[in-house]
Amino acid sequence: MSPEAVILALASAVRPSTSLAAVYALLSTSRPRVLLAAFVAAGLVVSTGIGVLVVVGLHGVNLPGGESQFADIVDIVAGVAALGFANGVRFGGMERVRRRRPRDEPSWVVRALREPSVSVAAAVGIATHIPGLFYLVALNAIAAGEPGFAQSVVEVLVYNVIWFSGPIAALGYARRRPVEAHDLIARLNDWMRRHEQAILATVFALAGAFLVIKGVAGLLS
Repeated sequence: MSPEAVILALASAVRPSTSLAAVYALLSTSRPRVLLAAFVAAGLVVSTGIGVLVVVGLHGVNLPGGESQFADIVDIVAGVAALGFANGVRFGGMERVRRRRPRDEPSWVVRALREPSVSVAAAVGIATHIPGLFYLVALNAIAAGEPGFAQSVVEVLVYNVIWFSGPIAALGYARRRPVEAHDLIARLNDWMRRHEQAILATVFALAGAFLVIKGVAGLLS
């Protein structure tokens, strides 16, 4: 398993996202375990399927240039993008977005998950885990190792299990203690919303710096 992919999977798991809000909304419904299981299963299957397609079918994210330097170039480009995003968040980009929206207006996740059907919960599980920057770079790192089909599936699945670790843990806890799970996720969701700007800036800055250093070192080696 690529260490880079593991680091990016952990970064994806800890950064604030609509996934946590979705888990809280599902735990607030009348049948949380069934709906949360659909959310996790659908999102995990689709995200893993996309990852395997990119690694096995497309052999990673390719950019123009020497074939041996594809992964390094992608790392540098993605790292610079992540650092730019972190800088924008740090200097109030998120605050300006929040001011444009009424404070008491619920997010689209909350609106969609008010007593949803199983199919709606599954659709939201997919929508909240659309492959982003970290995932595409991780897939490129996995593909750079030229794994066989079975190894590709395992490595992509490991990434996704780490990425979905929060919803998976919530599902397991809800099966045993649904009330306690709801209260825990409520507190965690509230804390992460209050510190979202700092968490996002830190996670993207650290990941961006790691990717730039790794990419430059690869090009110079």
